[in-house]
Formats: sequence, C-alpha cells, structure tokens
Amino acid sequence: MTDIAGMKAELDGLVREQADRRALREQQGEEIKARSHEYMTKQVQAAERYVTHLREVAQRKTKSGWSTDRSGQEPASAFDDPGYGDEPGAAPSFAPTSTPRPVSREEPPRRARRAPSAEAEEDEFNNPW
Repeated sequence: MTDIAGMKAELDGLVREQADRRALREQQGEEIKARSHEYMTKQVQAAERYVTHLREVAQRKTKSGWSTDRSGQEPASAFDDPGYGDEPGAAPSFAPTSTPRPVSREEPPRRARRAPSAEAEEDEFNNPW
C-alpha cells in the first residue's frame, strides 16, 4: 500500500513540476513578446523621425536654392513609392518591366569567353616581327 501512496505522491510532484514549467514558459513568452513589441515601436519611431528629417532637409535645400530639383516638389523617400497603388493591379516601380526571354531546350547554353592566359599575352608582346 505504501508503494501506491509513494507513486501517487511522485506523480503529483511531476504534475506540479510540469504545471510550474508551463507557467514559467508562458511568462517568458509574454516577456519576450513585450520586449519585441517595445523594440519594434522604437524602430518605427526612429524610421518616422528619419523620414521627417529627410523631408525637412529636402525642403531646406529647395528653399535655399541649392537643390538641383527645380520642380518644387518634395523628392520621394525610400519609404514612399510614387505611382504604386495609383491604379488597381498596378505593379510597384521596382517590378521588372519586361518578361524574361524563354530558354529553349534545344539551344545549348552560351559559354563565356575566357580571358587570354598570361603566356599568350607575353607571346604577343615578345613577337620578334
């Protein structure tokens, strides 16, 4: 009878340990999620400050007259893609404009020209006639 009571106590201890580990794992997950959210929020704020700074610099250039862009429009930044989304189904400006040439299976692949060897170049310069 004591064997059963001992096994039951050991099983209860294992169940308790498993529950404690699960709670710890969940707590660590929440902490990681909170830290990553805070980090991403800071990254977004830094990116917004950078874009604002770039726009201010562009405006100062235009106002002071040393900008090469005379259109009076604000130059596009890396975060703004003019023309993207103007039309439904429009491709982004970085999308390829032409389709790649289809490869024929019968046509052998072209080989790249090899550079002449150092000996061949030496022979050309040491030519006696």
